[in-house]
Amino acid sequence: MVSSVPPRDTELIVSAQRLLFSRRYRAALLDYLLGNGETGLSNAYDLGRSAIDEDFGLLQILRAHQRAVNAVLESTQNVPESLKRLRAAEDFLMETLSPFEMTYRGYVALLEGDPARTNGRTDRKKIRRRA
Repeated sequence: MVSSVPPRDTELIVSAQRLLFSRRYRAALLDYLLGNGETGLSNAYDLGRSAIDEDFGLLQILRAHQRAVNAVLESTQNVPESLKRLRAAEDFLMETLSPFEMTYRGYVALLEGDPARTNGRTDRKKIRRRA
């Protein structure tokens, strides 16, 4: 199917989507750092799901995370508080990336021919032999 949107317009749309995602990520991270707890982690998970739905990759999420964390650290006055926020931001990032991990594990299970696998381990030798 041929797209009717000119390439330049497509680039602008993708750029706008990335900017919007970065802003949503930053707002959700700030909300979490202000004490939103489990709700904040749920928001992080939802961001990861939406990133997958919008065809974003891990590097795009990491870029949004890096920018958000830099903004947070610039506003932090002391080292102990910075370290506390960095640890919390790490938890937020891990939750954001968890949908990618689940997708990856499902893909590996599919390659192994065992989509019902529940132990989460991967026999990488099998995959390499098939490749």
